[in-house]
Amino acid sequence: MDRSGAPDDPADPPVREPGRPRRTGAAEQATVHTMHADGSVTLLSDGGVLFDAGAAAVAEGGWRALRPGQRVTVLRRGRVVVAVVHPV
Repeated sequence: MDRSGAPDDPADPPVREPGRPRRTGAAEQATVHTMHADGSVTLLSDGGVLFDAGAAAVAEGGWRALRPGQRVTVLRRGRVVVAVVHPV
């Protein structure tokens, strides 16, 4: 629902504050495993599973740089990583 109480229209793009990704979908904690030259990263979930997050998801979190071993929060929509943000 939006602030007026109307249901969200799935066709509408997500609304967010400038510089802050919209926190929707599933969130989980992970550790940066590998940085790639294209800006994407490989992450290690707390459950021990390696998975990739694209450069767009990293940029959505507002990072200037990530480093291996750094803790992050991963926001997903389904199985797709939509943002890699500062841990909460």
